[in-house]
Amino acid sequence: MQSLRIRLILLLGAAILIAAGVQFAASFREAMQKANSLFDYHMEQMALALQDSAVQQSDWYKAPTDDNDFDFVIQIWTDDGVRVYQSRAYRSLPERGTLGYSTVTLDNGDWRIYTVHRETRVIQVAQKMDSRRDRSIALAWNSVWPVLPVSLLLFAAAWWVVTSALAPLNRIGLDLAHRHAGSLAPVSDKGVPKEVSLLIAELNSLLSRMARAIDAQQRFVADAAHELRSPLTALKLQVQTLARAKDETARNQAITRLLGGVDRASRLVEQLLVLARQDPSSEAEELTPVSLTGCIANAASDVAPLAQSRHVEVRYAELPDVELLGDADSLRILVRNLLDNAVRYTPEQGQVRIDLIVDATSARLRIQDSGAGILEENRARVFDRFYRVPGTAPNGSGLGLAIVKTIADRHGASVELGTSELGGLAVTVAFPLMDEAPPASAPAAAA
Repeated sequence: MQSLRIRLILLLGAAILIAAGVQFAASFREAMQKANSLFDYHMEQMALALQDSAVQQSDWYKAPTDDNDFDFVIQIWTDDGVRVYQSRAYRSLPERGTLGYSTVTLDNGDWRIYTVHRETRVIQVAQKMDSRRDRSIALAWNSVWPVLPVSLLLFAAAWWVVTSALAPLNRIGLDLAHRHAGSLAPVSDKGVPKEVSLLIAELNSLLSRMARAIDAQQRFVADAAHELRSPLTALKLQVQTLARAKDETARNQAITRLLGGVDRASRLVEQLLVLARQDPSSEAEELTPVSLTGCIANAASDVAPLAQSRHVEVRYAELPDVELLGDADSLRILVRNLLDNAVRYTPEQGQVRIDLIVDATSARLRIQDSGAGILEENRARVFDRFYRVPGTAPNGSGLGLAIVKTIADRHGASVELGTSELGGLAVTVAFPLMDEAPPASAPAAAA
C-alpha cells in the first residue's frame, strides 16, 4: 500500500465494485418484480380468453401423474362446484380459490393462482412458484448481466486514468534518479497536475536555495584560501628570518614579528569560523527571546581591554531594556565586531558612543566613533567579504562588517552607514521588535 497508484486503483476498484453490486442488486430486484408482473398479466389474459370457450373434460382424473415440465395449469368449475376442465393431469392441484390473485402452499410446493368468475363458470389459472421463479431469474439475469463487463471496463478505465495522471510524477522521479550529484537544475513542471504543481514549485525553490548556498560556500572557500595564503606565506618568511638571525637583537625582532603574524593569522581564522557559523546557508539555531541590552553590555566588556590599551573611551549611559527574537551569541558577536572596528580605527584618546533608540516597531542600535570614517564611495563595498578600505591598516581581515551583515540578515535587521556626530563613522542596525508590549526602560552600565 506504499504505492500511490496501487492505492488509488484499489480504492477506485472498491468503489466500482460496490456501485456495481448495488446496481446489480437493484436491477435484479426490479427485473424480478417486472417478470412476476408479466407472468401475472399472462395468467389474467389466459383466464379472460377462456371465459367464452366451450371446454369440457370427463376423463381428467383417469391419469393422475406428476409432470414437472409445464408452466400453467387451467381448471374450470361450474357454479355448483363441478370441475368441467383441467388442462394437465397432476396428482395435487390447487382447489377452487378466491377470486383474483393468491398464493397457496401444497405438498408439491407453492402455487400462484389467478381466479375469475364469468357467468356460470369459475376459471382458475395456476403456476408453480418454482417454475415461475426460475423463469423470472432467467429473465432478470438477461437484463442485468451487462453490468459485469461494464464494471470491468470501468476498472480498466480507472487503471488507465490513474496511470496517466501519475505519469508526470514518474517522469519527475526518473529525472531526479538520473541526475548527477551536483545537478541542481529546476524540475520541469510540464504536464504536472495542479495539485502537484505546488510540490514541484517548493522542490525547485529548495534546489534554488541549495544552489545559492553551495555557490556561496564555494566562493567562501575560494576567498578564504586566497586570504590565508598571504599570512601563511608571511609566517613562513618570518620563520626563515628567525632561522637566519645572527644575534640576540635580530632574533628578538624576528620573534616579535612572528608572534604578530601568528596573532593576525589566528584572528583571521577566528573570523572565518565565525562567518561560517553565521552564514545563512549553514544550519542555524532557533531564535528565542533575548535581551539586546545584555548583549551590548557583554560585547562592551569583551572590547574593554582593547579600548583601555588604546585609551579609547566607550560610552553608553542608560540604554533602554529591549528584548527581541534572536540568538544571544550571534548578537554579541555583531555588537563586538562593530565596537572592535570602532576602537581599532579610532585614534588614541578618541571616543566611541553606543545609543539604543526604541520606537513602536523597531530598536535601532547606533555605534559612533571619532575616527576617520569611511568615504561615501566605499560604503557600498565594506560589507563584502575580505574587502578592506584603501589606506587602512593591513592587519585587518576584511570580515568584521561582513559578519555583522550576515547576522543582521539572519535577524531580519538592516544595517546603515553614516557620518558620526563625533566626526567618524556611524553604524545603525535596526532590529524588528516582538509583537508584545513595548519594552520598559532601565539603566545600563558604562564601560
